[in-house]
Amino acid sequence: MEIMVTPHGFLKAAAANSATSTPLGEAGGNEVSFTADGARYVGTLNAANQVEKVQAWIDNPVMGDTLVETTYADYRDFGGVMFPARIQRTQGGYPVLDLTVSSVTANPTVSIEVPEQARNFTPPAVEVTSEMLAPGVYYLRGGSHHSVAIDQADHVVVVEGPQTEERSNAVIAKVKELIPGKPLRYLINTHVHFDHSGGVRTWVAEGATIVTHEANRAFYEQAWAAPRTINPDRMAQANATATFETFSGKHTLTDGSRVIEIYPIESNGHNDAFAMVYLPAERILIEADAYTPAPAGAPAPAMPNPFSVSLYENVTRLGLNVERIAALHGPGVVPMASLQEAIGQAAGN
Repeated sequence: MEIMVTPHGFLKAAAANSATSTPLGEAGGNEVSFTADGARYVGTLNAANQVEKVQAWIDNPVMGDTLVETTYADYRDFGGVMFPARIQRTQGGYPVLDLTVSSVTANPTVSIEVPEQARNFTPPAVEVTSEMLAPGVYYLRGGSHHSVAIDQADHVVVVEGPQTEERSNAVIAKVKELIPGKPLRYLINTHVHFDHSGGVRTWVAEGATIVTHEANRAFYEQAWAAPRTINPDRMAQANATATFETFSGKHTLTDGSRVIEIYPIESNGHNDAFAMVYLPAERILIEADAYTPAPAGAPAPAMPNPFSVSLYENVTRLGLNVERIAALHGPGVVPMASLQEAIGQAAGN
C-alpha cells in the first residue's frame, strides 16, 4: 500500500490493474479507481494529470475498514522530475503525516540488504501460558502482552484483551480450560491504546460486558460502528452489540466474596483514561504500561520513568496495600519493592 499510494506508484498500479477512470467535470481531471490484492484504491488527478489525492482502505482491529487518505500538492520541477512539495496523510480521519519536500533525486542507486532475521521470519504461534497467583487468580502470559483471569462464584472476570482477535481467542480458550463451565462476564480494559484494545471486540462477541473508563466509551462506540468488510471479526459476524460498564472513580466488581477494585490512574502522561486493578484480599496490583518490570539482573534506570512514578503516587494516595504487581508487559509478576527500586523510592516509604 505504501508504494501504491505514492503518485508514481498509483499510476503504475492503475495501469496494471485495469483501472476505471471517471471525468470530474468542468474543472477537468479524473477519478481513477482499481482493486489490487483485494484492496480498493481511489485517486484524484487534476487537469494536468497530477495525482492530488489517493484513498486506500486497510483493516484495523479497533477501527475496522480504515481510510488512509494521502494528498499531494504544490507540484514542482525538481531537476526535471515533477513531484509534490507537500505530502499530507490522515488515517481513520486523524492526521498522521505532514511532509515538506525540499529535494528529489530520480532513480538513485540504492543497495538495501534484507537482514537474515527478516528474510526468514515466521510469525510465532499465539501461545498462552498460565501461572496461578492465588486461588482462582491466573496470570496469562504469552508474547509481549499478558492478561489476568479471576474466578468468581458464578462467572469469570478477565483483565485486558490486547492486540488482536487471534490473541483474544487464545486467551478465551485458556480461560475456559482453567475455569470451565462459567461465563466470561466482564472484560476490564485498562486503556484505549490499540495494542491494549485490539482484541476487545472478541470479548463482546463472547458476551462479556466491557468495563472501561467512561472517557473511552464514545470512542469505542464510534470506532466499532465502522464497516468490517475487509476482515470481518467475530463481533461483526455475530452482529453483536457491546455492553459497557464505565467508571470515573473507584469501581468495584464482586461476587459477594472476592472483591475486584478498579481505579483510574490519575495524572499519568501515558493516557488520560487509564486504569489499574487491585485485588485487596490477594494484595495484587494489575497494570499495563505504567510500569514494565525490567528483566532479572538489569540495572535500575538512570532516570525514573514518570509513568512509574505516577503509578506509585496513585497507589500511595489510595492507600493500597500492594504486595505484588502483575504487570501486563514484561517478564512476569514482581514484588512491590521492584517498582520502588525502579523509581528510586526506598521500600517502606
